[in-house]
Amino acid sequence: MISATHLIVSLLLIQMMRLDRNDAFVALLFGVFIDLDHLLGLGNYTKSHGFRAVFDFNSLLSPDGQWKSMFHNPVAFAVVGPLSVASRLAVPLIFWGTHVAMDVIETSYLGVLSSAEGLFLGLCICAFLSLRYASYLQSCSSGTLAHYFETEFKTLREAFRFRSMSQL
Repeated sequence: MISATHLIVSLLLIQMMRLDRNDAFVALLFGVFIDLDHLLGLGNYTKSHGFRAVFDFNSLLSPDGQWKSMFHNPVAFAVVGPLSVASRLAVPLIFWGTHVAMDVIETSYLGVLSSAEGLFLGLCICAFLSLRYASYLQSCSSGTLAHYFETEFKTLREAFRFRSMSQL
């Protein structure tokens, strides 16, 4: 699935599980950022398909065009499982498993960039925003929808605001 879908599903699970900041970082690492392994698979892909295939959109949409490496294979359980046990956290295993399961469903049933995936992404966004809004209403019962969005955008601006070293 596309990275946006992995990100929204991971954020939804983080919200549902009420993970703290550290666990949320681990969750995003295993739920979304393992897609960086596609860059590792790029070398093998170009060797077998040629450099021009990297820029061929139809080639990229085929399941073979996803440049997947070991982390998108069930064999990666041999790495993720012991890591989860050693850290005494189920979070890496849960989020890695969700990521791999979503990719298997896409490859086996939905197809790359399918309308079903778009619908799934839309539903996950709605569920995520509903959970966030419900949480907002619990903390601020007299708040309005407009105030909620104002609060969310303020939080996003703060998260992405540049800070100098003296401010940290």
